[in-house]
Amino acid sequence: MAPLPTMEEQVCLRLLVDEKKNKVLVAEAGKDFVDVLLSFLTLPLGTIARLVSTESNLKKVSFGSLTSLYESVANIDEKLFCTATCKQMLLRPRNSMEGFCQNMKLDIDDTEKTEYFICENWECSRNASGRLFSTFRNQRCKCGRPTNRQIYHRDSSANGRTGEEGFVQKTPTFIITDDLSVKPDNLQSCFCLPTNLGYTDFDAIKLVTVNVTQKEIIDILKWSLISKTPLTDVLLLKKQLLENIVQPIAVSDFDIGSLEANGGSGSLMMKVKLVLRKSSNTILFALGEEDFADFILSFLTFPLGGVENMLNGNTCLGSIDNLYKSILDLDCNTYLTSPDIKDKLVKTPLSYLEPQSSTGKKTYSECGERGFIKGKGLSLYMVTDDLVVTQSSSLSAVSFLSKLRIPPSDLEERIIIIGKNEGLSLLKASLTSSSAMTIGLLPKISSLSLNFSASCVVK
Repeated sequence: MAPLPTMEEQVCLRLLVDEKKNKVLVAEAGKDFVDVLLSFLTLPLGTIARLVSTESNLKKVSFGSLTSLYESVANIDEKLFCTATCKQMLLRPRNSMEGFCQNMKLDIDDTEKTEYFICENWECSRNASGRLFSTFRNQRCKCGRPTNRQIYHRDSSANGRTGEEGFVQKTPTFIITDDLSVKPDNLQSCFCLPTNLGYTDFDAIKLVTVNVTQKEIIDILKWSLISKTPLTDVLLLKKQLLENIVQPIAVSDFDIGSLEANGGSGSLMMKVKLVLRKSSNTILFALGEEDFADFILSFLTFPLGGVENMLNGNTCLGSIDNLYKSILDLDCNTYLTSPDIKDKLVKTPLSYLEPQSSTGKKTYSECGERGFIKGKGLSLYMVTDDLVVTQSSSLSAVSFLSKLRIPPSDLEERIIIIGKNEGLSLLKASLTSSSAMTIGLLPKISSLSLNFSASCVVK
């Protein structure tokens, strides 16, 4: 969990401001601020959904369809999950780069610090075939006993903080544009004249120093999801209302990339039944088995940087694409704390997760199954247009439709196969639209047209 400071921590920024337009031209920042910006890429989508739905200096914000997905997980009966901790894994997903963020001055991730547990039976733990660990207490070991003996990571100190030193070196200064493009302030990128910024003289430009707190970092995260000017919005305008910030996303803008080209592994092939409303060209809901529910639920565990990588830096998320592309351009040997940091930030593999394993690698759960949901092939799950997941049945679907009071003549059923490309399209739509099913899947149905745009919604 991010430590709660006794006195509010602050990070100093120097801003070059256009006084007439009240706009940030560029910001000058050191390690403390750049580290926390890059940490956005390490956050699982579920953690982001949780953070932006809390009060800071701004109102709560909905994160595409991921907010409603996250809230629906909280309402799913724990008995439907494969283990008691699967629900917790979705609501408090682990940050795989936790160690790099713990020592940051303004760490905003409030997820509990990872702990490691092994079987209570020492003989089992010492046996090569039983040498398993869990990041959750009281999981069931293969021998049947609980994993309740805590062990400590070799790189952890007595106070639980690792020796990692963030992402960028301490010495360099960085220039950050209003849309979160980060560059080192070196000979190649530095500027001395106002003409470099499109100004003829110095009269309209003013140097301002501001102190940024943890709450303002959360505000920048909120605005960075939907705005191309998050620094101006938070540090100068201190905007409260987000409903005027809308970024229409046409289906033609979707460049979902290639899963094979970006390191994805495993096959993805799921049969689902869509129920559509013909008059509005919308998908009301999809019915699928546990594999489909697991796939949708696993979105909450994906780190933002890994999602950017899978979508080729084209998520359509405000300024996040620029932040992602900035790390690609940084010289890892000169500006980053280690040469492999860049790959860890942007190439996190999004393979199908094994939630019973802290590393995502193949293991065996207590009930001998994969994924989060129990009883493969035995139940149906409904996923609505905004990704609310519930256990369902034929009668439940009929009841759901009757409440909508839509004439049966206006309804249509379609069976589709969701493969890798469809899965990526659905993932991308979930980031920006409260109609993820319609935006992500309806273009795959050639007989229907689509006239929708996506936007971030204020609660």
